[in-house]
Amino acid sequence: MHVGQLSIANFRGIFSSCIGFTGTTTLLGDNNSGKSTIFEALELVLGSDRLYRKPVIDEHDFYGGHYLDDERTSTSIRIEAVIVGLDDELRSRFRNNLEYWDTAKREVLEHESLDTSENIEPCVRIVFIGRYDVNEDDFVGQTWFASPQDEEDLPAQPCYPADKREFGFLHLRALRTGTRAMSMERGSLLDVVLRTFEVEIQMWENLLNQLRNTSVAGDDDDDFGRVLRSIDEAMKKIVAAEWAEAPHLRVSELTREDLRHVLKAFMATGAGTHSAPFNHQGSGTVNSLVIAMLTLIAERRDKRVIFAMEEPEISIPPTAQKRVVDLVRNLAGQALFTSHSPYVIEEFEPSELLVVHRDHSSGQLSGRTVDLGRSLKPKAFREGMRTRFCEALLARRVLITEGKSEALAYPFLSKLVANEMPTQFGRLDTAGWGVFDAQGDQNVAGFASFFKNLGKQVATIFDAQNAETTARIQASSDVAIEQPHVGFEDLLIAEIPKSAQRSFVDQLIDDGEWPPHMDRPTPTEDGSYDRALKQLLSKSKGETFVIQLFEHIQYSDYPLTMVNALTSLRNFTVSDGPTHDEAAHDDSLI
Repeated sequence: MHVGQLSIANFRGIFSSCIGFTGTTTLLGDNNSGKSTIFEALELVLGSDRLYRKPVIDEHDFYGGHYLDDERTSTSIRIEAVIVGLDDELRSRFRNNLEYWDTAKREVLEHESLDTSENIEPCVRIVFIGRYDVNEDDFVGQTWFASPQDEEDLPAQPCYPADKREFGFLHLRALRTGTRAMSMERGSLLDVVLRTFEVEIQMWENLLNQLRNTSVAGDDDDDFGRVLRSIDEAMKKIVAAEWAEAPHLRVSELTREDLRHVLKAFMATGAGTHSAPFNHQGSGTVNSLVIAMLTLIAERRDKRVIFAMEEPEISIPPTAQKRVVDLVRNLAGQALFTSHSPYVIEEFEPSELLVVHRDHSSGQLSGRTVDLGRSLKPKAFREGMRTRFCEALLARRVLITEGKSEALAYPFLSKLVANEMPTQFGRLDTAGWGVFDAQGDQNVAGFASFFKNLGKQVATIFDAQNAETTARIQASSDVAIEQPHVGFEDLLIAEIPKSAQRSFVDQLIDDGEWPPHMDRPTPTEDGSYDRALKQLLSKSKGETFVIQLFEHIQYSDYPLTMVNALTSLRNFTVSDGPTHDEAAHDDSLI
């Protein structure tokens, strides 16, 4: 059992979206791309206790805050989840709500269009509809089964919390899991565990009875009692004596809901017999207990659970990140993740990675599965995740360079010029550019197409090429910048003043940093500094000599070609670039 498709309309930063899932999936994208909103939408439509919150939604949950249209009519938030892979028990329970899902076309079929294709399977559609009630001046929301429908083709049967619990959806937020896991609030892990084990909680009545009869302070307290007796005497002069009972302090007008918010689990601290609230424990203890509780839930439900976990890497080392991911995906019928960690992302197959892109001008959100094509091997993709692919997959924009030196030089120079001229330049990382080393000029066009197919904005910087290669790169890029030199080292030698080059090389020699296996320049020989510096930069690709060079020279000495390239990227970023159409996949990757 898993969510096969999620449709979202008019919810938070998403005006419209339809996202497909094939099973375990990790959502990738830059900040504010909509990943957390997808999980919040899933909780609204599938979370068994989500509708207990009052109000269920508010003004800020509507796209652009528009809960009324131009005619002052209420607009609606609509979220629809298609649940597929139903076992016999679920098919029986929801037999009156079943529809049919075409796994090939990824769509719900009309009854009259059913055939005997093996691609057809039963499904259940759950729909959340939220709106502003003008008459009541309040926000309301309700969950329904999409089938059956009434005479007006509207959902006719509510989907109650008991129905939703059959799907076992649980949303684990990155920042709040630790504080709520062992509380008694609705939807906490402890509450889910108790419901899963069908524990009848009688403690509410017992505790309320105890607290109602417990006085915190009263007549038996000398100082407080003297004040109370004075109030009592004053009251008896105003009201009948039998109604004028002396005031006393108790633990407030407690209800079950009050207790849910104040009760906390305590655990030993290792300091004698002292215990502290669960959320005061170390992150390792918190994460271990959370995983233990997830294990209980999954085993009790025979893995009929859907876990949505945000950023499992928070506060834990890389080895533990991998362990948490493996445990959760093995426990669940479906596990959904968001992550910014290469150690987490490399645990998944490309087909399990969904790159999310949201167009900020239209509110349209799309998700595209990573497709390596025929030429990029899965092994190379996984092995390069930490060093090359992760930054680009998580960025909104991708700057592709043909080598390591450029991949180091352009981001660093962008920091320098942004500090020198902040009104004219900005840092590449601040503008959302992730830098990707294509490892060769023949790979630039292929990788540009690869990232554009994932919905990224793509810029390429490459050395002078033949007309055919240049045309291929330009066709696959939003911004294509051809450097007027055969190699990056030639650009630096040609455009940095000779005096600055000599000063830099002499400084390295004086500081003992010049590599002993390389020839030193001869001051009396013309061109010896050019040859020495080019050899240094050519044979030390990926090292920091190019960065040291930029740190050594002045703003006026920066290579003009690089400054102009940064200007072009800045101008493109300000305009936010063109809308992306899917580029034809290029098979020139290695």
